[in-house]
Amino acid sequence: MERNQYDKKDCLEIGLNAQDLFDKIAEARGWYVTKATVTEDMNEHWDRLIKKGVESYKVEVKAMKRLTRHDSNVQDEWVWIELHGVRNYDKGWLYDGKSDLIVFEKKESFLIVKRLNLIDLIPRVVDMGSLVSDVREAKYKIYQRSGRPDKISLIRNDDLLPIKWDEWNKV
Repeated sequence: MERNQYDKKDCLEIGLNAQDLFDKIAEARGWYVTKATVTEDMNEHWDRLIKKGVESYKVEVKAMKRLTRHDSNVQDEWVWIELHGVRNYDKGWLYDGKSDLIVFEKKESFLIVKRLNLIDLIPRVVDMGSLVSDVREAKYKIYQRSGRPDKISLIRNDDLLPIKWDEWNKV
C-alpha cells in the first residue's frame, strides 16, 4: 500500500494496523481471511474476504480516525462516512463499494455493520442538503474540501448501534 499525498502523519500505518488486528481477531473466531488485491481495495473498496463454512463476506475495515488532520490522536466517538471518493468517477466506499460489511474500529472492539443497512441509515441521520467547507462543521453534514470531489460526513459511532451486525472485542 502506498501513502497518498495528503497523508502527512501516520494514517496509512493506523489503517494497516487496524486491518492486521481485525485479521487476528477474525481468525481467532474461526474465519479464514484473504487480503484484497490493490485493485480490489482501490476500485471495489474492500480490504478482506472472510469465510467460515458457507458464509462469505467482503469487508471494508475503517480504523479509528482523527476529527481533523491537526488532531494529535485518533478517537472512536465519531466515524467518517465517505459519500464520494477522491477520484471524480469514484462514488466512494459507501455507495460504490463492493463490500458486504463495514467494520469500524473502536478502542475496545470492532463494530460491524452491513453496508446496505448503512446506506439506508445515512439519509436519516445526515443532512444530505447541507454542504460545508470547514471540517469542524462536518458532523451530520456533507464536508467537501476545496477543489476536491470527495464528500464525507461525521456521525456518532452510537448511531451505528441500531444496525449492528456484530461486535468483536479486541481482548
